[in-house]
Amino acid sequence: MGYHDGVSQQEPVSRRTEAGRPSTVVLSRSISTHASTFKLADGRTFSSRRYLPIGKGDVVSLCDDSLTAYVSRDRLWIDHTAPWTETSRLQLGALDLLVTFKEIETAEEQELFQQLRQFHYRGGGGAGRTVPIIGTVEAPDLPRVVGFIELSSSMIANSARKRFFAAPYSEPSGIYWRDWDRLTSRKYSNLICRISRFVIHPELRGLGLASLFAEAARKYAGERWNYGGYRPRFLEITADMLRFYPFVGRQFTYMGDTEGNEHRVSKDMNYLVRKAMSAKGLRGMPQGGGGIMSLQRSYAAKLLEFISDTGFSLEETVGRLQYDPALLDQESWEALHNLNRRPKPCYVTGLTQAAEAYVSARASTLHGTRGPNSSRLPSEPKIWRLDDINITVSSGILQTSEARTLQDAFGFVGASVSSTVVEGLSLSLRAGEMTLVCGASGSGKSLLLGAVEQLLTGAPRCERFLTISGSASGVARVTSLPTLDPNLTPLDYLRDGQLPSFLAVTARCGLAEPQLLVRPIWTLSSGQRYRLQVALAVLVKPQIILIDNFCESLDRFSARAVCKGLRSLVLEHNVACVLATAAYDRLANFIAPGCVVMLRRGDRPTMREGVLGEI
Repeated sequence: MGYHDGVSQQEPVSRRTEAGRPSTVVLSRSISTHASTFKLADGRTFSSRRYLPIGKGDVVSLCDDSLTAYVSRDRLWIDHTAPWTETSRLQLGALDLLVTFKEIETAEEQELFQQLRQFHYRGGGGAGRTVPIIGTVEAPDLPRVVGFIELSSSMIANSARKRFFAAPYSEPSGIYWRDWDRLTSRKYSNLICRISRFVIHPELRGLGLASLFAEAARKYAGERWNYGGYRPRFLEITADMLRFYPFVGRQFTYMGDTEGNEHRVSKDMNYLVRKAMSAKGLRGMPQGGGGIMSLQRSYAAKLLEFISDTGFSLEETVGRLQYDPALLDQESWEALHNLNRRPKPCYVTGLTQAAEAYVSARASTLHGTRGPNSSRLPSEPKIWRLDDINITVSSGILQTSEARTLQDAFGFVGASVSSTVVEGLSLSLRAGEMTLVCGASGSGKSLLLGAVEQLLTGAPRCERFLTISGSASGVARVTSLPTLDPNLTPLDYLRDGQLPSFLAVTARCGLAEPQLLVRPIWTLSSGQRYRLQVALAVLVKPQIILIDNFCESLDRFSARAVCKGLRSLVLEHNVACVLATAAYDRLANFIAPGCVVMLRRGDRPTMREGVLGEI
């Protein structure tokens, strides 16, 4: 893969007029910690924000404190004087959170951006022209910068794009291709802007911020980005995580998977390493060839270093590239894992009317709107009817002198005490719907969940002083939150090798930090363990999920993420879910239940239909 240098052929004059404006050419750009300094062909220099989509060879106009850049092939000016900002609102129950997406302006924002970069484990990022857009909020219990999305110039080589764009495209400006061949990709790759990195603060994943960031990237690309004399027509993203969690939103269309290099890595490395082991050393490898050859040479150099460090032969080392990762020793895995590039999902969105129409037409032709993890439509909802549920608790009472004094004082003399906790409750549980059981502590929520499980499974609770009666219209596979082994890792609970579904469900239940999945469970916080339990309950594919004390231990943002994810999973997997909580005033808006059951001590249960809708 390679990059265009983005440099237009410019007239060898220091100052000229473009479209009626005095203008000049950028000769160079130097970057410091918080700013960029530009040297111009007319002898001037100026400093501005560190991240600007302006570089060597661009035509700019700088006068009266204004800065504009000329997009030569589209013959228009882009105003970069003021930093770009865009606001959006994220509804978190009763909290209306204002999120500001913006270019980095201050030293504090730059520092917070650098801190967030540690959560992008692949490191690196965009090559060529690069601009990060940060998201900021003003809330006392949230980090000020909640994430960033980085835009970069596109890779020339992208096999998913090559297949998707292999059809005629045209627009009135004169841009046209019949097929996306090598010449076309070199000529028009700057029509494509790329999302090269995307990070949301780990504590805030699953809240819906991802789609807001993706939309902010679309707007920035359409309003401010330019490269190689073009405004972008398309915005694309390629990422492993998209296979497990398509976080970019409905504006983006699945193009396909990139090719990867597994089918040729051994052959390529064998050839290059043998060349590098000749008398010429690394210079013996073929030179030139653009970005893809540069990448291949770096891989070959890494292999040579591995051979030198381990004493393995070339044949042994190359053989280890065709591996099951679990079979490699730690040293080999850490040294060689980057050399195998597996296929990755690639998504695209149009930024102009013509580009949007093209993407839509190609998606329809290639069925590309279905991503790698598109789900089936749920089947006809099943309904379980529970009638006349009654729960009575009886127990002996203490008969010491102090206890009898207390009995006499309050008038409940006797050897035992009995109370009806739930009386005459009937309700229906519908697949794809949430039922919320509310009430203060001690109102019988946990006992009701136990009664529902007993009636639907036929397995009686062996508790001497508990009496449960009622009827159910049928039996069901029922599960609740599992008990976790603290010495296992979350990934140890993976069943049947279904890694994509495991990662998708854990991410949607608010456990989207990949490092947490390979650490022992005892190292996780109580909130992280709770989110794992919710995910595991979904993954066993029950018909009904019962969750007691739902989200009561979580902060409001983690609770919202779990509610949002569980709500979508209940619909997608067509299961019924019964949630019991004393924190119903905090969670009801997040859950959007189909039915609400209110329990009160000494009173009959009350029920009302909830309002189904978006969370």
